[in-house]
Amino acid sequence: MSTEFNLTRLGQFIKRQLYMNISSMWIAIAAIVGVLLVISALVAVFNPDAVYNLVPLYLVVLFLGGFIFTSRVFNEMHSPQKSYAFLTLPVSAVEKVVGALLIVAPVYLITAMAGIFMLSFLSTMVAGQTANLPELTDSTFIRTIGSFLVVQTFFFVGATAFKGNNFLKTLLALFLIALVIGAYSAGLGYLLFGGNEYRAQPGTELKGTMEFIFKEVVPFLFWFVLGPFLMVVSYFKLKERQV
Repeated sequence: MSTEFNLTRLGQFIKRQLYMNISSMWIAIAAIVGVLLVISALVAVFNPDAVYNLVPLYLVVLFLGGFIFTSRVFNEMHSPQKSYAFLTLPVSAVEKVVGALLIVAPVYLITAMAGIFMLSFLSTMVAGQTANLPELTDSTFIRTIGSFLVVQTFFFVGATAFKGNNFLKTLLALFLIALVIGAYSAGLGYLLFGGNEYRAQPGTELKGTMEFIFKEVVPFLFWFVLGPFLMVVSYFKLKERQV
């Protein structure tokens, strides 16, 4: 199987995956939009002033739906009846990763954003309020969407690593990782500053170092390193399955 990156093969793979997933995706989106439409209509009728507070709800649903959709993007690979056909496609692992990423990022995100704008517009119209659609250039909104794009790479790895119940298994893995990091940080903090015999006070140098780490290093790692790193992990996991 060729390992080169080919745009023609990539396009064919994207078309195939959209065809394989489009029906279930649209059914799920239609069901979610229907529920949100009912909620929005009830709020607009009984509490018109609260329609502007519905956007955070829409974003929560966007996040949750995106994570579930991302977790299922390689579902075919884990199905005994379909895995052989998927793994033997004349498409390299990198093309599969890039193609799947384009489906779960731009395709899903644009569809979900269109739904948010439609729901926001309809709810304000029913409530008799001035339409107040989300600002695409608003820094908070941009950071929210950016956070979604970064965090969903965890579920992308889960889609390649776990067989069945990918979404729940990825959540469990994230919980265990957070638990281990939290326990390690708490233990380290206790050893440094909370011992019974010796209580060290953080000096100016240590305080400055910690502020630099949490204000500069951690945000840089989150925004620019974490996502690409997890995509590389996904590539190697997918390549393992194809060998």
